[in-house]
Amino acid sequence: MATATYDTEMIRNINLFESITDVEARDAIIKEDEAYFIVPEGKAGMAIGKGGKVVQKVQEKLGKDIKIYEYSDNLGKFINNLVPADIRGVDIDGDTVRIDVPRNNKGRVVGKDGQKIDAIREILQRTHGVKEVKVE
Repeated sequence: MATATYDTEMIRNINLFESITDVEARDAIIKEDEAYFIVPEGKAGMAIGKGGKVVQKVQEKLGKDIKIYEYSDNLGKFINNLVPADIRGVDIDGDTVRIDVPRNNKGRVVGKDGQKIDAIREILQRTHGVKEVKVE
């Protein structure tokens, strides 16, 4: 597992997330208009809150679209948590992951200008040491 280093702004964002949600953030990736928070298994519902009220507060404070994902030591399960589409299969070959999704869901996984898949790649690299992620 790669060790992430956080700058002052990242630490501030994580502290803000944790103080509002009362859920530990195992990791976070902050992009220009989105923020991705990785929380312990079973804690996403608490971080989102009833009707999304808790996560809306975080969104308002950070001024970003917030995505919350539950961590899992099991790479296949974690990928299922990360990928916002139906997955037909996940092939893990060493440090390369191939995610097989139906053609009509590929755009949802890749995102506008590849932003979603870039975030998924970064998260998987930091949490599980994955070097390459391919969507097929």
